[in-house]
Amino acid sequence: MSNSELAPVLKQRLDALDIFRGLTLMAMIVVNSPGTYGQLSHAYWEGLTIADFIFPFFLFIVGVAIALNLKRLPETAAQRNAFYTKVIKRTAILFALGLVVNLFYTHFAQIRVAGVLQRIALVYCACSILTLLFNTRQLIWISVLLLMGYWAMLLFIPAPGIAAGTLERGHNLVNWIDLQFLPGMLWRGTWDPEGIISTLPSIVTGLVGVFVGKIVLRNESLPERISAIFVLGLCVFLLGYLWSFFFPFIKQIWTSSFALATAGAGTLLLALLLWTIDYKGIQRFTFVARVFGTNAIFAYVFHVILEKLLTYKVDGISSVHSVFITTLEGAGLATDAASFLWISLFLALCFAPIYVMYKRGIFLKI
Repeated sequence: MSNSELAPVLKQRLDALDIFRGLTLMAMIVVNSPGTYGQLSHAYWEGLTIADFIFPFFLFIVGVAIALNLKRLPETAAQRNAFYTKVIKRTAILFALGLVVNLFYTHFAQIRVAGVLQRIALVYCACSILTLLFNTRQLIWISVLLLMGYWAMLLFIPAPGIAAGTLERGHNLVNWIDLQFLPGMLWRGTWDPEGIISTLPSIVTGLVGVFVGKIVLRNESLPERISAIFVLGLCVFLLGYLWSFFFPFIKQIWTSSFALATAGAGTLLLALLLWTIDYKGIQRFTFVARVFGTNAIFAYVFHVILEKLLTYKVDGISSVHSVFITTLEGAGLATDAASFLWISLFLALCFAPIYVMYKRGIFLKI
């Protein structure tokens, strides 16, 4: 075996994972910017757009990181207790931070309990504990049970006024449970896309990341591990795609087919990045993504606050965003071009404080 193959095996940190995290965050900032449409907007209900892959990619990355951080399992009771304490603490902080972020979308009279950071927190907690307690084979069976059980629930269990198997927008078992049992404001009025039982299949999205992380930790050459990750990603994606003919892609209730297809796509993309960045050593054009990936949580929270400030109207006065778009359109620029410039500027504004933190060696961890 050549030295070029041996070196990556011993490498402790994957550049590709940091860059993948940064690219995913950049994509989320773009998708959350006002004026997006088409593939940069989420599917109304059934279907899959580019925007629909972004949140699952975050959960997938969380799973990979969990496996890498647990390469040495705690052995003593004290070590296990310390691990559980750390997981619960991080989960609570992430969940609480999600509640704070939600206030920028609503107000104190309408607290939204569910949300993006809240789901990340719950998936992180579940995947961490499951990875500690069970081996890979057992985790695969747990994943199968979660996905099949979720499908069976929607297929065979009715709700008041809703026939078993109904998958209509806002009129299905998942949305009915949110209406009855999820406290606080619901994002869609009578249901929430980050609701209660739809969290179950999203855990599998994270577990696929755990499986990938376990492959990364194998004592094999990097090309062998990348090949294994590629095969896993292709199989998971195809399984999700075939399942979609019977259980369609619906991000807003995180159907089992959606969980698999998006996790499979994330696996394939990570394999490509590992080959390009960590094996071939191609680093060109990765700096911005790397910087975003080093402070991902801060960047997410900051972009929410900034977006709300720039689109906020005070006493009928136009927002910064609306003035920007109107001015450019008045100068003869097409609406699509004006929106593209706004998104580019917004991304640059989000990058500025993250870059300063990066240069000063400030990396906020939860």
